[in-house]
Amino acid sequence: MKIDDSLFAKYQAGECSTEEIALVERWLDQLDRFPEPQDRKMLMLLENLDNKMPFIKKRKKQSRWKWLAAASILILLSTTVSIYWSKRAAHFQYANIEDIKAPIKSNAIVVLENNTEYDLDKLKRNDTLNAGGYRIVRTNDDQIIYLTDPAQKSKIVYNTIRTKTGGTAHVQLADGTKVWLNTNSELRYPICFTGDIREVALRGEGYFEVAKQERTGRRVPFFVRGNKQTIQVLGTKFNADFTINNETALLEGAVAFSNQGSSLEQRRKDQFSVRIRPNQVYDGKKIIEASDITRYIDWKEGYFDLNDLNVEQLSRKLSAWYGVEIKVDNSLAQVQLFGRVRRDKSLKEVLDLMGQVRPMNYTMKNNYIYIK
Repeated sequence: MKIDDSLFAKYQAGECSTEEIALVERWLDQLDRFPEPQDRKMLMLLENLDNKMPFIKKRKKQSRWKWLAAASILILLSTTVSIYWSKRAAHFQYANIEDIKAPIKSNAIVVLENNTEYDLDKLKRNDTLNAGGYRIVRTNDDQIIYLTDPAQKSKIVYNTIRTKTGGTAHVQLADGTKVWLNTNSELRYPICFTGDIREVALRGEGYFEVAKQERTGRRVPFFVRGNKQTIQVLGTKFNADFTINNETALLEGAVAFSNQGSSLEQRRKDQFSVRIRPNQVYDGKKIIEASDITRYIDWKEGYFDLNDLNVEQLSRKLSAWYGVEIKVDNSLAQVQLFGRVRRDKSLKEVLDLMGQVRPMNYTMKNNYIYIK
């Protein structure tokens, strides 16, 4: 019997006979002994399955198709041949982890100029918050916008949006600039821009789509100010990560950097000596060419991109999103991951997917999760 794309598709659909299942599984078990398949349909099928694969540990000296086939095993066995793979999978120890679900609220607040705080989850879609002289509206697509009275447009009034653990927020500034905030982040901004510059202060991580603005025939510059770095915006779309990663990824336009932090209304002549182009990332020391720049905005699109991440790095992202501390055994910390997982999955679902890749146990005690 011949191994081809039709048999592989039949295997995926769970329609194989016992003999056919045994044949396909022997073929998958001996990947390293086979040359790369030339069948274009099969390669496309494997590629399609690879897109569904959460992640796998990277190994050296393996061609692309073997990675795809290995990825296919995990997806297929989860539906049709789970018994076959269970001989190699981990035995998990469950605690009260079933209760840890993905956040369903924005978990964000807006802080007015008088330090009054409002929970944005209490501001329903199409509702308006009267803040005195201006109004804050939550639109039907969960964006926060401002309606400002004419008398307020000459004053500098600052608001702050702050996201908590598992929180995100989306705000449109007075000039039309749109900002998405990741979890545990903060954006301070004026409700109206005045003068010859536009500036906001960022703590944490945010994705920006900066609107062009001109006054008297001159373009009004836009600055993102952080504790360790200042960004001068020359283009439109970029992700600024001012956390421990300290990475700015440019999707469109151009940005320049001063490797000094600054604060709002701090007037000084900074030297913006570093500039990057689209598909480049700057980490405060060097410029990196990104093969897939969109992986830096995975959080905005609602998933965890695991490519080039190890278990230790992923655990930090999971801790911030689900609100629990995760401790990883040293033997697993550097295991490389592959693929992506949606952020709306429960923590248990994510950890179970990890267990399909590398046998591990996880336990929960006193709001700590231990993976070993």
